[in-house]
Amino acid sequence: MEAAAPPKSLPARVLGWMGAEAPKLIASIVVLVLGFWIKDSVDLAIKQRQLDLSYTKEMLGLLQKLTEEEDLDKLRNSAVVLASFGEPALPALLMELRRPGLHALAAVWGLEAMAVREPQTLCRVLPPLLLKRNRHYDIGAHRELLGLIGDNGCRKALPQLRRYRDFVDAAVAGKPAELGQRLRDEVAAPAEAYPRLKQAVDEAITNLE
Repeated sequence: MEAAAPPKSLPARVLGWMGAEAPKLIASIVVLVLGFWIKDSVDLAIKQRQLDLSYTKEMLGLLQKLTEEEDLDKLRNSAVVLASFGEPALPALLMELRRPGLHALAAVWGLEAMAVREPQTLCRVLPPLLLKRNRHYDIGAHRELLGLIGDNGCRKALPQLRRYRDFVDAAVAGKPAELGQRLRDEVAAPAEAYPRLKQAVDEAITNLE
């Protein structure tokens, strides 16, 4: 006597009952699911685009305030809020660091605010600026860069800082040619300015060692 065939599962019985209509139903379900998935993806892309545009407009407004404002408190607030956008705000803050007076001070506040959230970004971007021969930053900005690097745990920057210190030591010893290629302006009082810069680089290295 042959053993009884095991009972079919519910899905198998349903498909058997539907016969030739089963593939059509499955295809309809697949199309429906894909339709919902595509719609959600498109909606998400549209919302992301709208958010990006909103961020861009807000950043542009802050940039305008930062470049045109002359009130210290307003400059500071604009720089700090701009820093909340993260790395995309970094070029603007570094551009402000090149400017004299209150704008450079506001830029430092913005960079300090960014360091709270993204210290790794500053550690990657700032150290090479000290060694580039683009002459974009004056000696005061160099001191600020050294402070930011030393205060934010940028240990991978130690080789760059030690090389930079060689240039500073040479300048203190009366040979400022190499350092001068990395400074925007001629140093007005080298007897005071170079030792202050040496102190800044020594402190940064000590903090990181």
